[in-house]
Amino acid sequence: MDRLPQVDMTRHTHPALADCPILSSKRSGWNGIFFEHYDHPAYESPEHQWTQHIIGITGRGGHPVKSEHRLKGQLQNLYCKPGEMLFIPAGIRYSSNWLQAGEFSLLGFSHKFFEQIAYESVQVKQVELIPHIGISDPFVQQIGLALKDDVEAKHPVGRIFGESLATGLVIHLLKQYSVWQPQPSSGKTGHLSEQQLRQVFDYIHTHLHQDIALSDIASVLSLSQYHFCRLFKQATGATPHQYLTPCRISQAKRLLSTTKLTITEVAFEVGLTNHSSFTRLFRQYVGVTPKVFRVSQ
Repeated sequence: MDRLPQVDMTRHTHPALADCPILSSKRSGWNGIFFEHYDHPAYESPEHQWTQHIIGITGRGGHPVKSEHRLKGQLQNLYCKPGEMLFIPAGIRYSSNWLQAGEFSLLGFSHKFFEQIAYESVQVKQVELIPHIGISDPFVQQIGLALKDDVEAKHPVGRIFGESLATGLVIHLLKQYSVWQPQPSSGKTGHLSEQQLRQVFDYIHTHLHQDIALSDIASVLSLSQYHFCRLFKQATGATPHQYLTPCRISQAKRLLSTTKLTITEVAFEVGLTNHSSFTRLFRQYVGVTPKVFRVSQ
């Protein structure tokens, strides 16, 4: 049997797709997750295999799109409604024929990222991912929209936001679209001690000037991303990015009040490299722009 074309989101999407994305996460710094948004013409793809696990989400504001899909040699005909999704695991033989133009988003997960979260969360020995076409999943749609908004806004709170969403999405896919065999449970749920929390808080405040990755914080306690997120929220009531962002804003307020750094320099000092994103985020939390805040001090 001839080898099928291998499609890699990190390089190109031909022949699975004909056009380039109008929005991409390539500059996000995310580890193991990829996002692209397309405004694509009608197109028929030959049979191929993705090298990542792929989620496709049709645009919310469009119309049902007639399409044909062939999975492992079996043909499905359907109208994909706005907001519906498809899930194509890596290595699956797949082809499609979209008979109308439309907008859609693609989310891709690397094998390494997916398998690491699977092992950390549900302690799997084996996992079989089940492809789905044309289904409604509000959770997936919500995460897709949040990632799209984050890419459009140029990642105002840094890469930790997208990586946290991706971790939660992988857990959802494992629970809803897979067959897996769990490891025997140790019965230990664990918790973070006050000393461990102080270590995490100290690390965050010491590195506020950096674009902190979720894995960076988790490694302080030698924990996996999944377990760290779970235990941190259990201990604080907030996700890591929900704790990190107010810290950045608090530090920005202090710098605006006590230094002569420019607003752009203040943004860099709190780990945000985009002036406009920093301004929007500051206004969201403080109620005024950084410039107005500084004048008022």
